Amino acid sequence: MNKEDKQVQLKNYNRRSVLNYIRKNKTATKAGLASATGLTFMAIKKILEELEELGLIRCDEMEKVSVGRRALTYAINESYRYTIGVHINKFVTSIALMDLRGNILASERCGKAQEFQSQSSFVDTIVEKIEKLIRETGIEREKLLGIGVGAPGPIDMENRVILTPPNMSLLNYLPLAEVLERRLGCQVHLYKDTNAIAFGEYWDGEGTDKSNLIYIDVDMGIGSGFIVDGRINVGANGIAGEFGHITIDMNGPLCNCGNRGCLEAMSSGIAVLRELSQQLNYDENHPLYEKKDNLAIEDVFDMAEKKDLLTLSILNRSAHYMGVAVSNLINILDPDIIIMGGIMIQNYPRYFSIVQSVANTRKVKGAKENVMRISSLNGNAGVIGAGEIVADNFFNQGINEVFLKHQGDGRE
Repeated sequence: MNKEDKQVQLKNYNRRSVLNYIRKNKTATKAGLASATGLTFMAIKKILEELEELGLIRCDEMEKVSVGRRALTYAINESYRYTIGVHINKFVTSIALMDLRGNILASERCGKAQEFQSQSSFVDTIVEKIEKLIRETGIEREKLLGIGVGAPGPIDMENRVILTPPNMSLLNYLPLAEVLERRLGCQVHLYKDTNAIAFGEYWDGEGTDKSNLIYIDVDMGIGSGFIVDGRINVGANGIAGEFGHITIDMNGPLCNCGNRGCLEAMSSGIAVLRELSQQLNYDENHPLYEKKDNLAIEDVFDMAEKKDLLTLSILNRSAHYMGVAVSNLINILDPDIIIMGGIMIQNYPRYFSIVQSVANTRKVKGAKENVMRISSLNGNAGVIGAGEIVADNFFNQGINEVFLKHQGDGRE
């Protein structure tokens, strides 16, 4: 690499650093950027002028920095390009079209994946919903950066294939990314669903001021996503975050994955339903006895609201096991923050408080309590995170093509 190429590479690195600082902090001043990046005020001024000329950023407003003084703040130009996020879970498939600040401009939903007759009909519906969003928002296709998909794991990251989700067999070995690219003509990024949720929390949720976080999804199944230094950690083989399949009891109940005593077999919604169904065999007077072979998770939450002692004891035991598992995560990773979501957290408030108490009691003694929060994105974290995966790819890789074209046009 010659000297000129090295200078271009350094210049583009500085531009990306400025862009990503603005993106993460929503707005930034010249002084704030100079302090964060270590670049001179004049270098920052020049980069901002270039980025504004390219349409990547815009002046946002005047920010008061001291008595009688105001400074210009800069923000990402949210309408420069757009992303589409798709999030698939056991209950619903959510699809949204977003701007570059993660704002949902329009959204659609599909029914449960397992209700479709085939993979083809499921994919057809996703394509139809995406086409509808593009049509109704009037966004030009060339302004779409791509599609991010969060799907139940495990995921073959290299071949971009959904493998064998324990609770969603319809998706087995579905090459979803390749199929969507062929059907829609857009680049598709496929990640595990909880990784997408974690990324949504990092950019737009409870983790916006953190660099390292863990998201734990306590739903009908259990999963997690790890963000390390602002990047999704998928692991060497794409299975990082399979938190639901750590062993809690070697002689415990059989899990859908084939092993015994997994956390998912002891703390998930499915585990709670199985345990309640078994216990009802010994209580003919219980209100749910007649439904014992056909229970729904809504029945569990309804009985919890009515303070049914059997239901509460099963839910509380489930939360205790989760707390033990979370304490192990804390001892190994010690993240800046742990964020929890999913149907069990949303519908049984005491679940989170039990997990928090047990986790902080059982972790290594002497250290301060780890920050734990409930997701505040109201079920949108997955679809937002899927879109942010596309945006992140653009701001760290695709943006280089924009800079190269700018250079080729002779504007620098």
